[in-house]
Amino acid sequence: MKRLLFWTAMLAVYLAAFPAWAAAAPKEPVLKIGVIDTGRIMRESKAAKSAQVLFQKELEAKRAILSAKDKEIRLLDAELKSPDAKLTADARKAKSDKLAQEVKEFKRMQSDLDEELKKKDAELTRKLIDEIRQVIRTLVKDEGFTLILEKNSLIHADDAINITDKVIKLYDSQKK
Repeated sequence: MKRLLFWTAMLAVYLAAFPAWAAAAPKEPVLKIGVIDTGRIMRESKAAKSAQVLFQKELEAKRAILSAKDKEIRLLDAELKSPDAKLTADARKAKSDKLAQEVKEFKRMQSDLDEELKKKDAELTRKLIDEIRQVIRTLVKDEGFTLILEKNSLIHADDAINITDKVIKLYDSQKK
């Protein structure tokens, strides 16, 4: 009987101490994963849209300069091909040389513009991605995410872990 009483008392002590042991035991880290769609952020966020609008305006201005040069070349070419043009051989050669020079200059301008626009587009994209990464770092810190993945590099992800909308809202709120 004493043994039964002893073991019952030991069991009671053990059960009373178990919650304290469980609380003191180290907890496993919580794994919190998020998925973002960077392309969607670049398309839908107000901040990215406004930056792209500025880029498009600059692009339009540059294209207008090229278009004016192209029009000038076409007029010169039409003038040379016109049967009504009564030009001397020297005058025709001078206009032909001028046309060749204008075409060469146009092609150089077009090439320079293409290169400049590619560079500016890359700079804009890099700037926007850096800003988006900063927003994601803030979100990671505030909400305790362990891992953030890009949607386009995944085979499948549940929509429940997609935080793209949160990132867009936070990004736009920081850019006001």
